[in-house]
Amino acid sequence: MTLAFGSCEGIICGRRTLLGVLLVLGLLAVFGLAGCRKAVSPRRADSSRRPPVPAATGDEQGKAGALKAEFHGAKMTWDDEKGARVWEARFKEAAALQTGKSAVVELRGVEAGLYRNGKIASRLVAPRVVADSRTREVKASGGVKVTSAIYDASVRAERLLWRSREDKLLGAGGVRMRKGNLSITARSFEADTALKKAKFTDAEMSLE
Repeated sequence: MTLAFGSCEGIICGRRTLLGVLLVLGLLAVFGLAGCRKAVSPRRADSSRRPPVPAATGDEQGKAGALKAEFHGAKMTWDDEKGARVWEARFKEAAALQTGKSAVVELRGVEAGLYRNGKIASRLVAPRVVADSRTREVKASGGVKVTSAIYDASVRAERLLWRSREDKLLGAGGVRMRKGNLSITARSFEADTALKKAKFTDAEMSLE
């Protein structure tokens, strides 16, 4: 998974010690963060004048290794083992959380592309998204809209789960799908990423 900020160059890779002021840097190394031209602080402090980094307290060490960092206005991508694009998202804000070996990112104000076999299959818009780089799953909530990039189809739901490895979308809560001139309302639905086929629970259909 890659996180890219604005106009960025270079990749910061590897694992860093996740203590004190290096907490954010170490967490970003897990995700692969492109370095930016704009520094986090508007001034570069003289390293010789920097105060010593305090050691982690017992409370900090006792939180099962839970680490958190905040990001603003960035782009995140996932590629598969062969380098084919899986997911590409732009977001306004994000919080990255790492507990042990698990790395999860919560995104806010999201516009994303969902890919299948390296080609975009649909586009997603959601107020809130939780993306798991290990499982390649995306959970969206707060009123989600997915629009097929291939077919004349779109769907809205209060919450949605995308399992990229299974090519599957699962949605629930106020579901409404439009396929051509057919409108479908339902309690929940299951569909492929491109919204070619779908099945519903407690569905009603009408022509528009």
